[in-house]
Amino acid sequence: MSYRELVKKRDKNQCQICGENTPVPYGRLEVHHIVPRYKGGNDESENLITLCDLCHAVLHPHMGPSWVGLSKFLPEEQKIKRYELESAQKEFERFLHYPIKERRCIQSEMWFQWGVRVNR
Repeated sequence: MSYRELVKKRDKNQCQICGENTPVPYGRLEVHHIVPRYKGGNDESENLITLCDLCHAVLHPHMGPSWVGLSKFLPEEQKIKRYELESAQKEFERFLHYPIKERRCIQSEMWFQWGVRVNR
């Protein structure tokens, strides 16, 4: 089994930010490096997390603007939408760097409030 398959299994085939699970409507689940390889991150399970493709795109500046359709907004709205996207990116990154125990507690509360079903 590949490390990507092991991470998805550990995370119960569920995005660890929004709670989307398999099958992801109009998308897929991906494995994200919390600390990117180019910044010294590795392929160890502690550095990997399952994300849906939308949450994954938000974390990558080169993917996020096109994924959320930033170019479809009027020019005067684009600045606001870009700021919102960058704010979400910072919040996602901060969340992913919490220790896994703390992240799971936050997830449980957040998903409960959103009405997300947790895979068991």
